[in-house]
Amino acid sequence: MNPIDFILKQKPAIKILALVLILGAILGVYWQIFYKPVVAEIQLIEPELNKLKAELSQKRDIVKEKPRYEAELEQTRAELHIALKQLPNKSEIPSLLENISSLGMSAGLQFKLFKPRGEVPKNFYAEIPVDIKVEGRYRDIVSFFDEVSKMPRIVNISDISMQNITKSGTGQIYLGTSCSATTYKFIEEPETPAETAKPNDKGNAK
Repeated sequence: MNPIDFILKQKPAIKILALVLILGAILGVYWQIFYKPVVAEIQLIEPELNKLKAELSQKRDIVKEKPRYEAELEQTRAELHIALKQLPNKSEIPSLLENISSLGMSAGLQFKLFKPRGEVPKNFYAEIPVDIKVEGRYRDIVSFFDEVSKMPRIVNISDISMQNITKSGTGQIYLGTSCSATTYKFIEEPETPAETAKPNDKGNAK
């Protein structure tokens, strides 16, 4: 006898029980074959999905802040442009040192030593220290330092040392002052062979 016909001939309670068992078997098969593997796969990729969501959220925040970042970038560029103007290139160094010397003489100082030392390479710039020894009145020395600080180029005065020197016949007290004046310059990129090479004369062409 067909199992279905056999069940249909049973009492209603047995029919319901059989139906429940059949549905339970179908759900069990569905769980094992279809649903359970999908759940396992979801659990496996969920951490990566959460990571991607976090990255997406961060990038959205960056996009929202883009105008602020662009404004900060423009401000940084402007500040860099101003700073670069204060760093002379190699060709300007002699005139810069001459200006420092001229400021000292204009202030009434007598130079006993004005000796640039070797360059000290840093990152994209180099320090150029200058040993200075002068004689003059205190106010003239202060005036000289003040004028140097107002120069458009960066010049730092350091290692200041003073001692009294009385000028005979005048009675005025002069100071012998030693210091180091440090200025800066760009470290210029060396020219490449392609830039320095000159084309052959037409007369040498074969």
